[in-house]
Amino acid sequence: MRALKRSLVVLPIAATLTLAGTAAQAFDWGSIGWDAGANSNGSRTYFQPDGEHLYILDNNKDGHSAVSEIEYGTRHITYWNPNGVNTTRDVNMDIAEGTHVRYNACYGEYSGYKILGCGYWVGGTA
Repeated sequence: MRALKRSLVVLPIAATLTLAGTAAQAFDWGSIGWDAGANSNGSRTYFQPDGEHLYILDNNKDGHSAVSEIEYGTRHITYWNPNGVNTTRDVNMDIAEGTHVRYNACYGEYSGYKILGCGYWVGGTA
């Protein structure tokens, strides 16, 4: 009986520690090189095909938000990162493997959702 009580206490603690140890890490922009992904004045976007993550970086203290547009299939979606300079938004997407995607880095005014400018479109495959 004592062993059963101990396992009922120890197992939840071990499970919690295991989950805490596998928490997601911040995206390392230096790991992909500057020319990987899309760039614009004040923002940077990268699509990671393994797991379908779209990362949106605000890299300019200009008062504008970083924005990313992504297209695949018949979908055109806009994602905003309004969290300020030196922040990255991680959008976990669900795109079928082998699907061609196009994405862009932009900047704009989050209030009113007005895009002010964008860089060039970049392609990839999920």
